[in-house]
Amino acid sequence: MALGPLELIVLSFPAPRLNDGVIATLDRLGSAPGVRVVDVLVVRTDAVGGACGVELNELPGLGGDPVALASLATGLITDTDIDEVGALVDHETDALAVLVQHLWVSDLAEEVSSTDGTLLALLHIPSVQEVRANALAGIAGT
Repeated sequence: MALGPLELIVLSFPAPRLNDGVIATLDRLGSAPGVRVVDVLVVRTDAVGGACGVELNELPGLGGDPVALASLATGLITDTDIDEVGALVDHETDALAVLVQHLWVSDLAEEVSSTDGTLLALLHIPSVQEVRANALAGIAGT
């Protein structure tokens, strides 16, 4: 079975403040149809910008089943990904990197391919707030 399409979603938060609500949300996402969580890491940086990945089960004080939390880290988020995510945060801010597989896209692409069609692109539209801010600032096309 092919793995994909994949999307790396990165969220930032003040360094030691990841909470159990994140775990609950990941649990819900794990049972949602059409999407599969394939890897999860917290990315931390030091004062000189060095980045490292930390598995959820290695975070002190975070609730949840340690075995289930450990299973969320599969190694598909690479060192290169960790470095790129680390460049987005400073040593006082951590990032939650969640790699998801869009199963529904694979299903839809399979149906389209049966008509000799193909998946052309996966495009991302920024959040509504970003679109509004750009419109107010007079920035077109972003």
